[in-house]
Amino acid sequence: LFLSKRTVDKHRENILLKTGAKNTAGLVMYAIQSGIIEL
Repeated sequence: LFLSKRTVDKHRENILLKTGAKNTAGLVMYAIQSGIIEL
């Protein structure tokens, strides 16, 4: 399976838009607050 950098970047961009996060740290906070991950 091969994924290009462009594909990964686009998926990441879509996740940021859907969650309203501004960066990776924001995505982590979203995941914690939503119960997707636990600390």
